[in-house]
Amino acid sequence: MDESIYRVYQAKKKKVAAKLSVIKKQNELFVVLRPLVFLAAAGLSIAYSFWLANPLYLICIDLMVLIFIAMVVKHNRIKAEIKYLETQVAINDKGLRRLEGKWGEFADTGERFIDPEHRYASDLNIFGQGSLFQYINAATTMVGENRLAQLLTSPSSLEEIARRQQALQELSRRFDWRQHFQTTGMLLDKDKKAGDLEKLLGWAEEKPVFTNKYTLFLPVIPLVTLILALLGYFDFIPPYIWVFPFVLQILVVTLTEKTAHQTFIKTGNTVNELYRYSAQLVCIETENFNTPLLKSLKRKLIGGGEPPSRQVGQLFKIMDRISMRYSSLHPVINIGLLWDLQTVIRLEKWRESSGRSLRGWIEIIAEFEALSSLAGLVHDHPGWAMPEITGSKPALKATILGHPLIKDEIRVCNDVELAEPGTVLLITGSNMSGKSTLLRTVGINLVLAYAGAPVCAGRFSCSMMDVYSSIHINDNLEKNISTFYAELLRIKLIVDAAKTGKPMIFLIDEIFKGTNSRDRITGAKAVIKALHELGSVGLVSTHDLELARLENEIPLIRNYHFTDQITGRDITFDYRLKPGVSRSTNALALMKIIGIGI
Repeated sequence: MDESIYRVYQAKKKKVAAKLSVIKKQNELFVVLRPLVFLAAAGLSIAYSFWLANPLYLICIDLMVLIFIAMVVKHNRIKAEIKYLETQVAINDKGLRRLEGKWGEFADTGERFIDPEHRYASDLNIFGQGSLFQYINAATTMVGENRLAQLLTSPSSLEEIARRQQALQELSRRFDWRQHFQTTGMLLDKDKKAGDLEKLLGWAEEKPVFTNKYTLFLPVIPLVTLILALLGYFDFIPPYIWVFPFVLQILVVTLTEKTAHQTFIKTGNTVNELYRYSAQLVCIETENFNTPLLKSLKRKLIGGGEPPSRQVGQLFKIMDRISMRYSSLHPVINIGLLWDLQTVIRLEKWRESSGRSLRGWIEIIAEFEALSSLAGLVHDHPGWAMPEITGSKPALKATILGHPLIKDEIRVCNDVELAEPGTVLLITGSNMSGKSTLLRTVGINLVLAYAGAPVCAGRFSCSMMDVYSSIHINDNLEKNISTFYAELLRIKLIVDAAKTGKPMIFLIDEIFKGTNSRDRITGAKAVIKALHELGSVGLVSTHDLELARLENEIPLIRNYHFTDQITGRDITFDYRLKPGVSRSTNALALMKIIGIGI
């Protein structure tokens, strides 16, 4: 844990907490004073009404009412600030817990993104309890979480990765802005149902309910009715003429009532979701960025026109008109002014001018949330390396490479090199010595590298490669698939991918562990040779020391191992990767230690 970064969170939390303490005292004062001012106004009103009709009392009453209204407005702002500051305290506390290694308590695990069929996500703990997603996620919306998940599981181009690396470096320095952006999202409704957003976007992109001819003609009718009524009142025309357009108004209301009602129901249920996004839009619109990716995202958002947050604000004003439907005066106002129809027409105009841009705005918010999550790694781990990624043939070189999800104080780092296409590292060693962890370490750091994030290493360079793994294989009773057959399917997937000729790295743990030793060794040799000949690079762990002979047959296949030390009933591991083949075993010793008689 970097102590200087820990102090940054501590200092920010302390600063915010001190401000929160002051604001809470103000809140307590308003809690006492507001009722007193109200009671004073009420008392003066009673005195004025029943005893002293003095104009001075009337002035005092008006003054008290104005003070009370001002206090209500100010108190609401104080309560909003308290909520904001409490959220900031929680964010900094979360940052401290992350650095302390307590991030496994975070609620958002990304479990909904788990896909057993993905080529590496399940093996490398990308999602779920104790996952990379749980460790880094700072998104407050479902779309932001979706985008972060996509960055961790989908390929990117070299250009995209380079632009993302620059953006993360900039965002990592904007510590206060990132926390403000996250706080803004957390302050709003935390209901992140995908269906609500899709309904909102579907509504925004629907075809207009009314055509332009309605828009041009119908709202004019109430004005015509009013003019004719005035002309009739002053005897310029027969006084009953205004009845004809008024009847037309009643007819229009009757014919459009059902459509208007359905539109308002659909709109009201979806537009509320926009409150979350409009506040985040303001955060992006008001910030000036320097790196190409962030400037490009903001340019797409603004587009040279009216800021999206203002356009969304216009929609909220239209939505306020719908509240008139709940007034007892609504029937009169609706017929007299064609209120509902004009509201629907305004909604149509908004959808025509802004509706189809809404999806793009939300995608930009999602991108910023995902980038902010990854930028947290840059900020929190200044000692981690920003990877050098090339478009050359399959290769990887990493020094002081460690697993990012293991605490600093217990993490053991190793150097790993796959110098050229066809290189395969055969990893042997006893149980629990670190073989599987090494494979996961290589894989999860590659995932971070291809997302544009820093990696847990002193130095890290690699080419663009597809990552494939076969580490945590389970059977599937529903599909009648055994563990061994499931592994066969995964190995076939890896070999087929290698045959395409695309650059690839494979991580295979305990290859063919589900069958007898003779078949396992024969099959493993065939697979390793095939992957070598196809030019892929990778690591294979095994307990079968016979496979170590491949190093003598093929120069690019190299043996490495982990060791342990058994002293009485204690087994210790140094988790250091060493050249050569392991000569130690510990299965019987482990059995004896846990009490299995041998």
